[in-house]
Amino acid sequence: MKKTLLLFLFTTLVLTVSSVAAPSPPTSTSRTLHLPARSIFSPGANQWDGEVLEITRGRGAKIGWYITAKREEEVTVSIEYTCAESINQEYQISFDGQDRFWEVPISDGVGWNRVELGVFRVRPGLPVLVLLVPPSNRKYKHPIRFRSLILESETAGNLAAAKPVKALVIPDATPGFGSKLTAHHPALELRDLRSEDSVWRVTGMALRSPKELLFTTWEGDLVALSIDDLSKKAVFRRIAQGLSEPMGLAISDGRIFVTEKNQVTELIDEDGDGTFETYRCLSHDWPSTIDYHEYLFGAVVRDSHIYFTSSVAMGIRGTHNQQAPLRGSLIKVHIDTGATEIIAGGLRTPNGIGFGPGDSILVTDNQGEWLPANKLIHVQPKAFYQFRSRPPWHPYDRPEATAPAVWLPQGEIAMSPTEPILLPESWAPYAGQIMFGDATFGGLQRVFLEEIDGIMQGAVFPFSQGFAHLFNRLELTANGELIAGGIARGKDEKFIERVSGLTQIRYTGKEVFEPLAARLRSNGIEIEFTQPLSKNEGWNPAGYYVTQWGYQATQNYGGQKVRHRRSEVRSATVSTDRRRVFLELPELSSKEVLRIRLPQSLTSTSGQHLWTGELWYTVNRIPKDLVGVVRSAPQKALITSDPFFHFSAGGAEGALYQNFCAACHSLDGSKRVGPSFHQLAGSKFNVLDPESGEKRAITADAAYLRQSIIEPDALIVDGYQNIMPPFGGLLSESQIKGLVKYIIKASNSK
Repeated sequence: MKKTLLLFLFTTLVLTVSSVAAPSPPTSTSRTLHLPARSIFSPGANQWDGEVLEITRGRGAKIGWYITAKREEEVTVSIEYTCAESINQEYQISFDGQDRFWEVPISDGVGWNRVELGVFRVRPGLPVLVLLVPPSNRKYKHPIRFRSLILESETAGNLAAAKPVKALVIPDATPGFGSKLTAHHPALELRDLRSEDSVWRVTGMALRSPKELLFTTWEGDLVALSIDDLSKKAVFRRIAQGLSEPMGLAISDGRIFVTEKNQVTELIDEDGDGTFETYRCLSHDWPSTIDYHEYLFGAVVRDSHIYFTSSVAMGIRGTHNQQAPLRGSLIKVHIDTGATEIIAGGLRTPNGIGFGPGDSILVTDNQGEWLPANKLIHVQPKAFYQFRSRPPWHPYDRPEATAPAVWLPQGEIAMSPTEPILLPESWAPYAGQIMFGDATFGGLQRVFLEEIDGIMQGAVFPFSQGFAHLFNRLELTANGELIAGGIARGKDEKFIERVSGLTQIRYTGKEVFEPLAARLRSNGIEIEFTQPLSKNEGWNPAGYYVTQWGYQATQNYGGQKVRHRRSEVRSATVSTDRRRVFLELPELSSKEVLRIRLPQSLTSTSGQHLWTGELWYTVNRIPKDLVGVVRSAPQKALITSDPFFHFSAGGAEGALYQNFCAACHSLDGSKRVGPSFHQLAGSKFNVLDPESGEKRAITADAAYLRQSIIEPDALIVDGYQNIMPPFGGLLSESQIKGLVKYIIKASNSK
């Protein structure tokens, strides 16, 4: 038994060490390091000409390298290229998160041009990621022929190329343990409140009184719902109409405010008949266009001011990428005078605003250009939250962005996070935590926040799935019931009807065994549970699968995980009350995310098994003098006859499907936002080429599926609109191949 345990721990240690990018020894003591095009992570849809990369598309390409340095110093970066005609956007050079922009000069076509791109500061320690990021155009008229980046250091032999980070071998996944939940939380009771004669696509929600809920719809209506006794048939009354894409609703002292497409509006019932006929423009003191993606999201009122967010345009992303001024802002407007103030900037699709601990303001933002993952933001005045455009720059744009309180990794725990809401005392033990919905990933997720050195950070946990609706807005009633408003996108009317609507959610107080909170320590992380662990459980460090990574923002959609590696868990210590486990993590690093997978074998003293066993913790600050207690494990606690995790062929690919595909594409033929994968492989269907506007028939083979992952907007299935992001920039080439293989096999299985 001891030999088995030692072998398991030794294997864990080897995996931990080998998963970090290992430096290759310098071939010389030169001050110059060449990074050839052929050694990049992935070309995406671009083409090779021998050792030269012809860059014609930006989305989905990963043109990057890892390097290491022995000492901190300045490094000059240059590029070797040719380009016959100019392009209308700049390339981004990201050196360990330090950004510069390069407006490509035309070359004469003779020989290779060499142009200096900037001077950067290199640091020793963990490998540094260097990225050359093309613009996110769908296709460039004229390619840049790229041969290499050239790095020149101050000290000879300081720099070395590092091998790419090895793809992790991921344990087999089940719902709540490595893959998305599929059922609703055991302590929740649900009731569908949809109307039999109308489909409500809910865009804003607020209580007018303890007995009445108001909500706005995508169609432009304001609807009243009596919640005095929801056990009876729900009665809806339309009390206003004709609103323009309302995406937020707030009520203060009986006054009703709506954030419409491009203005904040107060609705007034002058004759007192219960319907609103006067719409007073409170403010539109910000530029706007008719772009389909420019919205004013959400609304909350505090101290006679209404707060909301504005999103950026999307129709221009493939052309000139020049936003209207002040887009992507948190905005504050006085509800009497209309005086307007920009509070923060750098937001992209901030479809959620709410109050957090201490009456703070929280905002969720959606992954995309400049956002390598989704975010929960603890708003700071005059902060910049990463989204950049071409000039005119946002007034709060700055070289280094303010970090989110919690990263919400795409496909793992979020895809389109929506309104955050603070849970009341009636939701104990979760009181004081944050709940948010998701308009694509679905369900409800839960966030625990803590403050370290004045900076907010924390952990996100899966909480519940299995709802009929995709939640866009949330509202708590006076007795602590949660009303969730759903919204569906796309053109499939049956899907819209099925997914949109209202759900009444009641927390029953039933005890459920799950991780409750996570608190960072100087030497690791402490996980608190809702119930005490069974005796002698939780002590074995081999029972915790921990990975960590950083994010590096790019001007293309999303972003890859930087230095994604398995972490060593040196020890696990259970508290005396058995409600907490401290994991000692010697590789703890700031500005990174920890993903912690717990063993499914854990049980509570009441005999319950874990409902979920996963969390993501964002490390913004590591506390200096808050050391977690490490104690020796009881003699019997480290003995195990079975491994905690299993690693089967295809398990990782199945988890990729669940995290990135399942929300929109079914395997059984059921309707979702995207076409079903059922009987997909080898089938023939029509697609639309958006560049030519022509329809043509194709056969679904491996090449088509690969292209759809890398360039989802290249060929659009007839009858659908493309709302899928390009996952080629997020997944490695081996992950893409594995996912394609999995889809082909799963689509044709019975």
